[in-house]
Amino acid sequence: MPTREEWSGELMAGRLADGGPRYVETPQELGKQTLAEPWNAATAALFILIPLLWAWRLRGRYRQHAFLTCGLPILLAGGIGGTLYHATRASRLFFLLDVIPISLLGLGGAAYLTAQLWGRRGWWYLPAVLLFYVAVQLLLFRTLPPTWNIQWRVNLSYAVLAAIVVTPIFLLLLRTAFRHGGWVLCGLLSFSIGWFFRLLDWEMGLYLPMGSHWLWHIFGAIATWCVIEYVFRLQTDSIVRTECRGG
Repeated sequence: MPTREEWSGELMAGRLADGGPRYVETPQELGKQTLAEPWNAATAALFILIPLLWAWRLRGRYRQHAFLTCGLPILLAGGIGGTLYHATRASRLFFLLDVIPISLLGLGGAAYLTAQLWGRRGWWYLPAVLLFYVAVQLLLFRTLPPTWNIQWRVNLSYAVLAAIVVTPIFLLLLRTAFRHGGWVLCGLLSFSIGWFFRLLDWEMGLYLPMGSHWLWHIFGAIATWCVIEYVFRLQTDSIVRTECRGG
């Protein structure tokens, strides 16, 4: 368990060779144990379980739920990448597989939800948010000095991505009189709690030997499930309306 002096120093230490930051659970000497970060790796595997469960749930309806069907392999790749990243802390490829699918799903989800709002008239939203997102990443990871707290930089990046997704969701909720809003509220609360634990990994390391990054995975998985459930119900409502008109 790190002392206050140790964790304050590590926060300013930047990234490890694989491209990711050091967490409380990261061993001082990598390669000397079977799993580098057992708690982080085990909970990252939730993002493998989620797409598998949804693939089973959607069986026979993949064409009706085309967006979710296309998103599940990306989520699965991120889950595998995240699990291997935390289990080994030895490969930049695993780190990229941990972070890139999240960004793709967030931006893709925002584009899909915008299409539900405005149809083709909302074509501008994706390039606009893409430019904004890239600009934020450049500011956080290329412009700010390296002494700036790495956890704050990463957490701000996740917060921006969440805002990009939540904006069209909120507008959809307004249009639909907050139909299925309970799933959105649960997802927001879970994301916020997980975001808090991710940010305070080193501070929590004063009390928990494994830190609290693994709680980010657990609450992030809950938030992910809630967002998928919300999109699933939106698509189901659309299918029912189409069938009613056809009948």
